[in-house]
Amino acid sequence: MKLAGTKSFILLISILLSGMSYADLRMPELTMELILKKSMHQNHEIIQFEVKFTNQTDRDLSVILPGSQNKGLRILQLQVFSVNTETNFYTKVFESPLELKMDTSFIGSVCFKRLKAYESVSIPLFVNDSSNARKYIYSNDTFPDFPDGNYEVIAHYNPFGESLAPYVFQAYDHHGRNVEDSLNPEKMQIDASGIYSNYVQLTIDAQSKTTSKAEEQAICSKSCRFCRHIEEEQWNRVERGIKHRVQDIALHHNVRFLFHGPDAVILTLPAYYSRQIVFETKHGIVYKELTWQIGQVFPFRNFIHKWSQLLFHWNAPIQTSTSRSFRLISIQ
Repeated sequence: MKLAGTKSFILLISILLSGMSYADLRMPELTMELILKKSMHQNHEIIQFEVKFTNQTDRDLSVILPGSQNKGLRILQLQVFSVNTETNFYTKVFESPLELKMDTSFIGSVCFKRLKAYESVSIPLFVNDSSNARKYIYSNDTFPDFPDGNYEVIAHYNPFGESLAPYVFQAYDHHGRNVEDSLNPEKMQIDASGIYSNYVQLTIDAQSKTTSKAEEQAICSKSCRFCRHIEEEQWNRVERGIKHRVQDIALHHNVRFLFHGPDAVILTLPAYYSRQIVFETKHGIVYKELTWQIGQVFPFRNFIHKWSQLLFHWNAPIQTSTSRSFRLISIQ
């Protein structure tokens, strides 16, 4: 009977103490997937990653992306580990410097991206792209020379070093407890130390020469005229080519990445819509800005409509503008 009583007492104490305990089992509202476009590389070769952010909630929420940030603390770091296959022990051999050292002659900033429930957005990272490293944050990572072998790469996202983070994020500690007193459903809840992606395996081989996943999935052949114009940097011809293939631009060999567009545009016609695009030319990685015009205003019809109202107080039944047109107007 004493033993049964002791067990009952221990069970009662466990139940009472359970309300004071915390478990790190909080469902993440934002997840991050790291994708390596080609697994085998040589040192100094440009290595392309993609980072995919997904809103795991049933609410529309905003996140912060690197955008045109060029100073302060980076919000997205790459870490590289060597792995002892016998003991499964990971040793960090590289980490992107937290402090950015870039060209600050222009004003740069992180950007907001609104994600619908369960929606995703991807951004690229071009490692070892020395020609763009000081101007574009997506090319700001440079790996040192690694001995031939396999390495594990992971991405770490921590926006709380950025002054704009409190507008879209609320932090919770490693116990899952909110750092702030109240919970704001309009903000995304993430760990105060940031979030980590999955690991991807990177193989460094001085003799490597393989086909990337992007090349395998491309819709064009090696003799593609559009890609040849990109390769030779014939931008007028590239612009004409884009006008005929708006839907499948990103599936061509020499298009490395097509960024997401803005969340909204001004309704006043004509409106303008821009997206950044990354090409691979004979000189390396090239960033460009594509700008489309949405809608069209007809000046002569507008003139007639205006003067018919002024002179005759008559609202002429003619269409002075349309929102149905969508055309590329520049690539810069």
